[in-house]
Amino acid sequence: MKLVEAEAVGPVEGDDALVTPPRPPHRRVSVSLLFTLAVLTGTVVAVYVVFPPRHNVLVTEALARHREPPAPWDLATPTARELRAWAIGVAGKGVPVPEAQVTYVGAHRLELFKRGAALIRMKIGKDDVTYLVQHMRGLAPEHLDRVDGELRAIEWTNGPYACVAVGPSASVEHWLPVVTRATP
Repeated sequence: MKLVEAEAVGPVEGDDALVTPPRPPHRRVSVSLLFTLAVLTGTVVAVYVVFPPRHNVLVTEALARHREPPAPWDLATPTARELRAWAIGVAGKGVPVPEAQVTYVGAHRLELFKRGAALIRMKIGKDDVTYLVQHMRGLAPEHLDRVDGELRAIEWTNGPYACVAVGPSASVEHWLPVVTRATP
């Protein structure tokens, strides 16, 4: 069997047809495989370059907010009832808020991952503690502990909420039990 190139100029009357050998099957597969791998690799690289990693964002945000001077609060020195009502409006029904042995300094609404998050500054004894809570979507670490200089940030889950507390490392055994007993 002879193959004739479709684009080739046909033979002049009386000449033999131009015959070319068929392309080997393995060459067609190799080109297709290389093209597919190049597209997949490019897509994966583009995703990692365009979209920043989202792990530990709540802990990083809570540490940054704890260090910066207090912003104008949405609620300044609220009562426990006022804070609970405000937190429900920000993060949703059943949001865990620490209540026992706590003096609230202020509360501020943040927008993280296009969802509301409640940032609460409180005093527990002599310690200033920042508490950040947000209704989580997807998976969140069950527990994360980060020491950053003299500060300690701890993240945990409480039902459908991701909670982060930031305070002094030296007195973590004093303020952490109060914060983790936050009730919905």
